[in-house]
Amino acid sequence: MPNPIRRIGGALWAICASLSINAVQAQDLTIAAANSTCNAIKAVGQQYSQNHAVNIRYICKSSGLLAKGIRGRAIRADIYISANRAWMDYMIKAGLVTADKVASPWGNRLVVSAPANSPLKFDTWKDLMSDPVKTIFIGDPGTAPFGRYAKQAMQKSGIWEQVKQKITTQKHITLLADTLAESGGHSVGILFATNLTPQLRILHPVDPSLHPAIRYYMAPLENETDMSGAMALADYINSDAAKAVFETAGFVVESL
Repeated sequence: MPNPIRRIGGALWAICASLSINAVQAQDLTIAAANSTCNAIKAVGQQYSQNHAVNIRYICKSSGLLAKGIRGRAIRADIYISANRAWMDYMIKAGLVTADKVASPWGNRLVVSAPANSPLKFDTWKDLMSDPVKTIFIGDPGTAPFGRYAKQAMQKSGIWEQVKQKITTQKHITLLADTLAESGGHSVGILFATNLTPQLRILHPVDPSLHPAIRYYMAPLENETDMSGAMALADYINSDAAKAVFETAGFVVESL
């Protein structure tokens, strides 16, 4: 006669083994993403998680702060997304990324923005020099690519020296958008078009010829552990399905 205790014990062992296998299969992955991509990359990650046994964590900061944090081992990540080439090159030179694994799936546009209720009106880019504009918010050019692009545009158009006393920098683009929305009617900000909120309105687009092309760069990080999960996720981020998410969010996607 079968031993009921042994049968129960066997069933419990099978359940525990199944739970153990499922736990092993659910891989933890971390994406260190340029702040301007945060909402879109989370949407892509959610799509990916529906069909893959992964737990995805997101660290969203300026590209430079992420790169320095990863290099200094203050940030542990599996995939890095930069809002310009310079910080990805920094990662390559540090041996944290392999050049042939870098993809550039999307781009963006810069705009001059103001609070929705601002009385300011712009006819040209050079209205940044006008007296009604008291403060110009940009990202920190040292760590935030959108700030570097803004400074380059002002330098190339010959207005930097005239406006630099008005400049106030912010660490990342979400902080800038929030700060600008709460500022007075004589403040403007230069930021990516994708990060406009309902509390902001566009005053003037920034001529793309005034700065290098705005492209994002994404790559899996060279870790000592198995990179197969990170590689698979990176491939998905570079897929047409993921590009469609970014295009819907307002990013520049050249081809699908």
